[in-house]
Amino acid sequence: MDRERLDRIRNFQSKDAYPALVIRPLTILVMLVIADWKFLTPNRLTTLANLFKVASAWFILQPGQELWAIVMLNLGILFDHLDGTVARYRRTFTKLGSFYDKVSDILTWPIIVLAAAWQAYRDTGDAFMIVLASASLLALTIRGYMKWLYQAETERLRWFEAKADPSIIAKKTAPIVIAPPPRRTPKEWAKWFGMRLLWIFTFEEMDLWFWLSLAIATHHLDWAMWFLAITQIPLALTVAVTRHIWMMKVDEDLQALEAATSERAAHQR
Repeated sequence: MDRERLDRIRNFQSKDAYPALVIRPLTILVMLVIADWKFLTPNRLTTLANLFKVASAWFILQPGQELWAIVMLNLGILFDHLDGTVARYRRTFTKLGSFYDKVSDILTWPIIVLAAAWQAYRDTGDAFMIVLASASLLALTIRGYMKWLYQAETERLRWFEAKADPSIIAKKTAPIVIAPPPRRTPKEWAKWFGMRLLWIFTFEEMDLWFWLSLAIATHHLDWAMWFLAITQIPLALTVAVTRHIWMMKVDEDLQALEAATSERAAHQR
């Protein structure tokens, strides 16, 4: 085994429980085979992920096809991890690829959840399943919007930093350096594994794939609709508060930077 190649494949450490404990190890195993298959570009892998996800929605709506629904669902998230892993492995980052990946996530998850909600409505006759699904999707979309809005504003802060101090530009435009994969002792891996198991109860976005798969396997899509609404709405409200506090800090940093720039200009005059 080529250690350098393996390190390049292990180029990302997931924090969410299900990706870290299941999807990332599977991604690494698949990468050992396909990493150098040039025809499998990151964008093509994203497209395959989208096809698997849409297929999972179709199978959710077919009676007696729960196994295929779960398989397609998890192939979708697996290939969704492969596209970024391949891009990092080959150093083929593109803005289009990043945009395509994010837009795909925004479109495919609602298709899956609404298919599950419709099947839950079929099973129970309770139209409130559609309302719960829609509420959870709105909450998750708001969380994502706030995340990327905050990132955009922090990028703006870095632009002001570079404008105030041209020497920063070189640092900001330096080649991307990917952190090496984690090195842990057996004891550290055991601690990390235990923490990831507990992390699944934080109900982060990527862990929802596990919970939905579990609901499909146990024939309780109605429970899944309640679960998604009950977890995602409070999380969206919590994120709204924390992002508000963080944005206040960005404003403070911008004001301090503008004041320092004005003071430097006054001294130069």
